[in-house]
Amino acid sequence: MSIARWKRNLGKFRQLEWRDKKLLLRAVFWLAIARIMLIVIPLRRLLDNKDNVVVAEVEGLSPEFLQRVTYAISAAANHVPWRSDCFPQAIAARMLLKRDGYDSTMHIGVERIGDDMLNGHAWLTCGDSVVTGGSEVDRHIELLAD
Repeated sequence: MSIARWKRNLGKFRQLEWRDKKLLLRAVFWLAIARIMLIVIPLRRLLDNKDNVVVAEVEGLSPEFLQRVTYAISAAANHVPWRSDCFPQAIAARMLLKRDGYDSTMHIGVERIGDDMLNGHAWLTCGDSVVTGGSEVDRHIELLAD
């Protein structure tokens, strides 16, 4: 990334409200943790991760907050120096929401590409709202929801 782009991004970050700066920094943190988890923890264990966190009802969740989480995860994923595609984004958003006391559902799906290839995709929903990975959901057949 060029120095000019770094300066432009830093200028945009400075213009954000404090709550959005904090959310963006939390998104970067959880994307880093998600990336480490994907390297260290076997996939089956990641998908079977059932902990005993008490979560709040989704009905009390503000749609505006979900939009801010979606934006923060997407913006952070586009600017971190490591790979942060759909799966790390879904994990990071899930952890961020969980830390705030909200439950979410991670979805794993595939789409057929040609005769002998599949393309996987992960997305996260909270209630009826798609938090991450929403642009590609319609093309994929859901295999797992947790």
